Amino acid sequence: MNPTARANAIAEIQRIFAAYRAAQPTDAANLAALTNGKLYELFVLSDLLVDLASRGFALVFVGSTAPSGSAATSHSTLKFKAGPGKIKLTDSHFEVQAPHSTTVVFRIFVDIEFDTLGHSRSPVTDDSRRHELDIIVTTATTGYPAHDEIALGVECKAVANFEKGIIKEALGVRRELSLLDWPAISMLTEAGGSPATYVPAYPRSEFRLVFIDPKGSNYALSPGVYGIELKHLEP
Repeated sequence: MNPTARANAIAEIQRIFAAYRAAQPTDAANLAALTNGKLYELFVLSDLLVDLASRGFALVFVGSTAPSGSAATSHSTLKFKAGPGKIKLTDSHFEVQAPHSTTVVFRIFVDIEFDTLGHSRSPVTDDSRRHELDIIVTTATTGYPAHDEIALGVECKAVANFEKGIIKEALGVRRELSLLDWPAISMLTEAGGSPATYVPAYPRSEFRLVFIDPKGSNYALSPGVYGIELKHLEP
C-alpha cells in the first residue's frame, strides 16, 4: 500500500469531517453524534477507502442533499447520523466503481441497520429483526439492506480495554450476516477486486472488526475461522 496515497486519503476524510463541524455548529443532534467513537469510525472509514482503492476500485464521494432553499444542491461533507438507521441515497456516502470501469457496483454508508439472516428465514418482527453495522459496503440503495446485500461489514471499537465480550458480539453479528461455508471468493473479489479474497461464509461477505487496543489481536484466530478479520488500527 502506498503510504502517500494512504496519508492523502486520511487527510481528505479528516478535511470533510472538520468542514462539517465548522459549517453546522448549531446542529445539536449531529454534534452529539461526534463522540470519540465517531471520530474513530471516521479514521477506520479512511482506512477502508484506501484498502478498496488498493484492490482496484474507484471511489466517488456523494454529498448529502442540501436543505430546501439552500443555494447549494448538496453538501461537500460527510454527515454522520445521531443514531443507526436505513439507507438513503440523499445521505452522504461513497460510490464504489468496478475496476477499470465507471459502473457503480457498491456504495459505502455509515451507521446502518440491516435485516438479519434470521429474519430472512422466518417471520421475525421483534427487536432482533435488525442489527447495526458501523460501516457497510453494499449493493442496496434504499431502506434496510438484507444480509445478502452486504459485501463488507465493519465494526469499530474505540475502547481502551478490549474484552472477550466484544468478540462474542462480533460473532453474533457475523452469524446474522452469513452461514459458515467452504472458503470461496468474496463478493468484492467477484466484482473485480484484486488480489482475491476468500471467505468461509455464504453469502460471501467480508467482515472486519477494527480496534484501538492492541490486546484485541490476541483474539484473532477463532473468529478467523468464521471469516472475521481482526484489525488493530490506531490513529
